[in-house]
Order: sequence, then C-alpha cells, then structure tokens
Amino acid sequence: MKRVLLIAFVFFWAVSVMAVTTSHKAMKFSASAAMIKKEKYFSADGKFKIMFPGNPVRTEEKVPTDVGDITMVMFMFEKSQTEAFMVAYSDYPVEMMQGLDPYQLLDGSKNGVLSNFGATELNLKKFRIKSFPAITFEGKGTSYCTSYLLVLRNNRLYQAGILKAGSLPSKKDVKSFIGSFELTD
Repeated sequence: MKRVLLIAFVFFWAVSVMAVTTSHKAMKFSASAAMIKKEKYFSADGKFKIMFPGNPVRTEEKVPTDVGDITMVMFMFEKSQTEAFMVAYSDYPVEMMQGLDPYQLLDGSKNGVLSNFGATELNLKKFRIKSFPAITFEGKGTSYCTSYLLVLRNNRLYQAGILKAGSLPSKKDVKSFIGSFELTD
C-alpha cells in the first residue's frame, strides 16, 4: 500500500522514473496532542512552509530523465494506510526552462500524476503564488483519489498532494494542508 501511495506522487514527466520508497509508521495523536497549537512545517532548503497533519519523513532520490538525473526531495506523512500527505520539489536545468510555457509544463506534470493511477481530472484551477504559476486539481480514480497543487518557481517544481483510497480527500484536509502551502525566501 505504501509503495502505491508513493508511486502515485512521483513526478512522471520524463521517459523513465524510479519509484520512491519510504518506510515509516503513521503517527497517532492523543486528544491532548490535538489541543497543542500546530506550526507549519518549514523547509529552509526547499523554501516552503505547509501545515502537515503530523511529522513528515524526508527522502531524497535521483530520478533519471532525458535531461539527466534530477533530485527529488520528498516530505511524506502517512495519516493511515489509506491516506497520505506529500510535498516534493525538484530543480530542473535552468536552460531547459527557457522558452517554455510554465502552465504547459504544469499541465504535463498534472497529466503524469493523473495517469499514474488512472484518475480523471476534476476542478482544475490556474493561479499564481507570489507571482509564480500554480495549478490545483483533483483526480478521481477507481482505487485512489487526490487533491493536488503544482507550483513552478523559476526552475523548481513543487508538488503538494493528498492521496486517499476510495474517495476524494476531505475539503477540510485540502484547505488545512494544500491551502496552507506558502513559498519562503
């Protein structure tokens, strides 16, 4: 199950991609822990903040692409065996980004995410975060559903998503997780 969740989040933009695997246990919170004020998870290297529902596990993998190996840094929290929260980022060669329509690149990334687990696109929205192109969308598949954010900051692609078995993630989870994503300097 964990491998399926992780593979569904991996960016399939290139011809070949390695599956990312992690092993960790889902964290369980007591009622008293839920009353403690949570702070956004901050990645200084990633230059982002987001409100994970628990402590994510960080992994880093080299992904072979047509333009060489790209490092994907992923932060993952598995809420249960059927629901996971993830943020990932990858830096692409600057010269590769020149002349590209950023929304076309985001659209290609979205299509890779959706096709990875056979999902149909729902509710696509295009906008900007701190002047950088971004899209959100949902995907409904037969086994898995997702709510997803893609942001292109210069040559860095960010992905934030919730993957859930059987149904779309709750609007509350989408708002508190994906809606909390922010770019930092």
